[in-house]
Amino acid sequence: MNTRRHLTDEQRHLAMARLRVGGRQSDVARELGVSQSVISRLASRHRTTGRVHDRPRSGAPQVTDRNDDQYLRTYALKHRYVTATQLQAHLRDVRGTRVSRQTIRNRLHRFGLNVR
Repeated sequence: MNTRRHLTDEQRHLAMARLRVGGRQSDVARELGVSQSVISRLASRHRTTGRVHDRPRSGAPQVTDRNDDQYLRTYALKHRYVTATQLQAHLRDVRGTRVSRQTIRNRLHRFGLNVR
C-alpha cells in the first residue's frame, strides 16, 4: 500500500460507484491501494457535500521566478565555491530578489547542485 498518495478524480468516482452498488470500504480500498480510512473519508465527504473533488490547495507562492532560478544555476556553475550566503547577497544585489539561504539551497538542490 502506497503512503501519502492522492486518488485521481477517476479513482474517486470509481470508489463511489463501487460503494453505491454495495461494495465494502475495505474491498474498495484494497482495490485502489489505499487505506480504508481514505475511502471512509471520501464517502463521508460525498454524503455531506455531494462531491468527491479534492479541495484546491493553496500552497505558498514561489519567491523566485524561473529567471531567478536559472540565474542562480548559471552563477553557481560558474562560481563553484560560492556559499549560500554569498549567492543570497548576489541575487539581492543583481536581481533585487530577497530570499533566504535555505531557498538558495533548495533551488540549487533541485538542479542537482550542492552549495556550501
